[in-house]
Amino acid sequence: MASSAPSTPQIDTLKSKDNTNSPLRSQTTILPMARVKTIMKSSPEVENIGQESLFLITKATEVFIMYLTKLSQRYGNDQELTYSDLATIVSKKDSMEFLQDIVPKKIKYSEYLAIMEKENQVEDSFY
Repeated sequence: MASSAPSTPQIDTLKSKDNTNSPLRSQTTILPMARVKTIMKSSPEVENIGQESLFLITKATEVFIMYLTKLSQRYGNDQELTYSDLATIVSKKDSMEFLQDIVPKKIKYSEYLAIMEKENQVEDSFY
């Protein structure tokens, strides 16, 4: 009796799986590369920007934005994305901690005044 080895997928089958309409595999970008380049050049450490690096940073930014919005949609309403959904994800997820100054939780002005008053009282107690 001859044992048959498991068949391997044909090369054509593998190629067809790679040709999906995924935005991750697309050779085009959604964000304007000229705008990304302008933002990159605003940094004093950046002098020259190659086309390949510009494309990769633009694509990475798009992937990050998709990741952040999908996380926020899972938390909130799937139909609409709100600022509070984004702020909640940023405050709860450790990997998003670097965005806490950019996307803070909204608070009322009266709550802000109460926080500032408490901080002033703590500072005054040191003197």
